Amino acid sequence: MDILIFAVIAAFLVYRLNSVLGTRHGSERQRPNPFAQGEPLPPQAVKAAVRKVTPVAAPRPVVQPQSFDQLVDLSANTDGRIENGLGEIAAADSSFEVNSFMQGARYAFEIIVTAYNRGDADTLKPLLSPKLYGDFVAGIRAREAAGHTSEVIIHRIKSARITEAHLGGTMAYVTVSFEVEETAVTRDAAGQVVSGNPDHILTLLDVWTLTRDTRHHDPNWILIETRTAEK
Repeated sequence: MDILIFAVIAAFLVYRLNSVLGTRHGSERQRPNPFAQGEPLPPQAVKAAVRKVTPVAAPRPVVQPQSFDQLVDLSANTDGRIENGLGEIAAADSSFEVNSFMQGARYAFEIIVTAYNRGDADTLKPLLSPKLYGDFVAGIRAREAAGHTSEVIIHRIKSARITEAHLGGTMAYVTVSFEVEETAVTRDAAGQVVSGNPDHILTLLDVWTLTRDTRHHDPNWILIETRTAEK
């Protein structure tokens, strides 16, 4: 009965995440990340996209809508390229809303990090590109082969800001920098700590790039790249 209950909960979480960021259907071709250089779009187009907020239902409190300055890394937008990129994406996809996207990105961050550290490849598969999924599974298998387990507690996402956005053909690309406080520990088969410290909270910068084909009506964002740096 407990197994059945957990299965139902897991299925519900995946369903909710898919409704926010979408799933990959397997028919998309892998594409490079070209930076399309076009005529600058009016800032009003981007600001309007930020204001046009659709509430996202989720099994936890939804992050309150934020202003453009809270959603974008202003130091990376000094030349207006992020604002330009978001405007191009909004012009290509009328359903694109920056606040809704960022709420979904925060939710996706927690789901993906948790699934990876639990070794839950089934949850990861529809949320990652094929290449990234292969890398994640390889990491899970290596950890299992060593007899190790990973424990990660995300205490809070201090901030999440867009550092890059552009449209390459019909593909939209958005890179988000998450500043996260978490505790991470790896233990061996005997339960001894191999790395990390259960009593220490790390502050990390996780930089994720997500993409979707703007020709699709469903919000079909998937994670294609991730890197981490300790602050």
